[in-house]
Amino acid sequence: MKRNIQTGIIALTLAATLGGCGGSSGFKKTFGLTANPPDAFEVGTQPPLSLPPELGQLPPPNPGQPRPQQVDAAQEGLNALSPASAITPGSASNSSGQEAFLNQAGPTPSPSIRADVNQTSLIQSKPAGFVGNLMGKSPTPEPTVDASAESRRLQENAALGQPATTGNTPEVTNQNPGLFQRFLNLF
Repeated sequence: MKRNIQTGIIALTLAATLGGCGGSSGFKKTFGLTANPPDAFEVGTQPPLSLPPELGQLPPPNPGQPRPQQVDAAQEGLNALSPASAITPGSASNSSGQEAFLNQAGPTPSPSIRADVNQTSLIQSKPAGFVGNLMGKSPTPEPTVDASAESRRLQENAALGQPATTGNTPEVTNQNPGLFQRFLNLF
């Protein structure tokens, strides 16, 4: 009798332990009760089958070589994500609709705009140091556009029927006064 009670307690303990391992999803996965679909990012498309115009002119097969029309899915993904594919130089033969769209977009930005943005962000992220903080002599970054004031200016121009270029662009200076300058401003 004592042996039966011990066996029952051990069986219940084992059942509780196995039931608690990984929850119900772990139990189902362990015993193959859940579906295991393929990863959608690893599935590539196969090129369509094509027949040559004359079946007698088929090229000889090359065992072990990839099919000539086979596309490497990983390389195709890298090509799609490369910046060069997103920014293609404009062709000389734009349609009239493309030309109208480009004219409406405004003037072409300067070619050095990326360098200007990088330089400005470098200046703004550079710490001033102890003496620079004390004197307020950190590198002066270019003023930036005050977004809320610019939004109000553009809305006012639109309400009055004026072009967006009317008026001055509101700017915010990013220069913080140093401790010494704040002390002098008290007087």
